[in-house]
Amino acid sequence: MLMNKKKTGSPSNIPPVVLHGQIAFLSRHGSIWFWGNLFAASLFVLLRWVEGDENMALLLIWYTAVVAMGVMRWLFGQQFLPTSAYAHTQEELNAFGQRYLFYSTLISALWGASGIVLFSPQDLIQAVHVLLLATAVISAMPVLALSRFALYVQITIIMLPITLNLVLLNDTAHQSLAVAALLLGVLLAMASQFVTHLLNDLHAAKLQMQEQAHTDPVTQIPNRRFFDSIFKTEWRRAGREGKNISLLMIDVDHFKRYNDRHGHHAGDQCLQIIAQCIKAVARRASDVVARHGGEEFVILLPDTSLEDAAKLAERLRKSVEEQRIPHSDGAIPRIVTVSVGVSCCTPSTPHDNATNEDTGLVYPAMLLNAADRALYRAKRNGRNQISKENCGQEVIKLPLSPAPAVTHAA
Repeated sequence: MLMNKKKTGSPSNIPPVVLHGQIAFLSRHGSIWFWGNLFAASLFVLLRWVEGDENMALLLIWYTAVVAMGVMRWLFGQQFLPTSAYAHTQEELNAFGQRYLFYSTLISALWGASGIVLFSPQDLIQAVHVLLLATAVISAMPVLALSRFALYVQITIIMLPITLNLVLLNDTAHQSLAVAALLLGVLLAMASQFVTHLLNDLHAAKLQMQEQAHTDPVTQIPNRRFFDSIFKTEWRRAGREGKNISLLMIDVDHFKRYNDRHGHHAGDQCLQIIAQCIKAVARRASDVVARHGGEEFVILLPDTSLEDAAKLAERLRKSVEEQRIPHSDGAIPRIVTVSVGVSCCTPSTPHDNATNEDTGLVYPAMLLNAADRALYRAKRNGRNQISKENCGQEVIKLPLSPAPAVTHAA
């Protein structure tokens, strides 16, 4: 599972990890944009009331609409606030971006309409109106996290109507104010472009740091920290969709002896070769491979049955065996092999946990424990083999003496 670093301005093309972080920012700080927008609208209404505007009914309708749309956008963001208990899908993230853009565009259209239907004949009110429209543009800045083009649209919708109205008055003072409004819009657009580049650089640096933190330095595949986070996400996804999830736990046979005899540098090279074998067999985009620690690796296989996972495990075992990495164990020449434990679960959903208290529930630790027990049996039965166990299956008692060891070809 690789991170997509592609940078675009469309919510549907933004990498999920980036879009998720941006949405978290939008939702967490939604009250700031709401109160800023409310303050600007309230100040505009107060100025028009002091002016003695005859269209107070229309002004109050406009004010109510601005506040209502602001509340709706803020509440929508709060409902979508990402949590550790639930990871949103790419489709849900895209839907949030489109809905947020819709609310923001409606608010911008209301502000733009004020430059026509609520246009004041007084020069001072007109100048303050232009400044308040600039404040409305700043309140729309969160849209920049989703689409730079969309923010340009917001700026145009907000600033263009009053600019045209001022130009049509056809006198020097109003045309100067129109030029000032136009320049203010251009400056805000230029500032947004700078902020866009800054956000992109920060996101790229953050992704690079995350990738480094989640990558094993020896094998250059994901590490246990990455696996633990993805495992939780995939488990919840499988529970929601009612699908299987399989796990392969892989251990390099007699690796400590290999390290002691050939040295740590050769040991690292051995692990790198095995990691490449693992990546070669787990080729689906949804498959997750990771170094679990020491000489142990894992492969997480969403939407995979126990039998299909066992077939993949056998292909992996043969692939490592075919590498024929020399492993001299005492006087007997051997090659490096792996043992694989395979397990499969169908996770319980929160609904299952709440309504089916008397039935057997399936938890993430059960999948890990079942794969670990299966791996233990594979090693006890002679190594260089696979063993499988269904999640929740009772532990098979092992014989006191191990089965005859399998002889490996030199």
